[in-house]
Amino acid sequence: MTVLPFVLAAMTQLAPGRDHNELGGAIARAVDSNKPLFANDADRRRTAALLVAVAYRESTFIADAVGDKGQSFCAFQIHRSSGGTPALLRDPDECVGSAMTMLRTSLRVCPSHPIAWYASGPAGCGSTRAQRISRDRMNLAAYLVGQVKVQTAA
Repeated sequence: MTVLPFVLAAMTQLAPGRDHNELGGAIARAVDSNKPLFANDADRRRTAALLVAVAYRESTFIADAVGDKGQSFCAFQIHRSSGGTPALLRDPDECVGSAMTMLRTSLRVCPSHPIAWYASGPAGCGSTRAQRISRDRMNLAAYLVGQVKVQTAA
């Protein structure tokens, strides 16, 4: 079973009135085809919610976003120092795949602040700024898991 309906519902709740099919589809494909980021996430909603939360905070779901003075790319703002390139602007699947790999590493290296490494690199675990970013992304993801309801056909 795919997480696509959940992903699209979550994205629409955060940014209504926009077409989320391309980026949402890439997020769902990555979640469906990879091991979940969390234990006890059989339905993969926690994994999907975290990817949605990070993409929302990094770019408000703008697939071709460029930030950090031209050093970060795509909806997940993958920095050059982490392998980000302008090619990510044209390939949502590659963008989401890179983000998922980075998030998996971040959760492993900094379990007390799971997104801190993603936000600030190796020094992130000790950075109060990165810790704040981590709390925000994790709280938003938890909110989405608890609040987003998927309409099902009767």
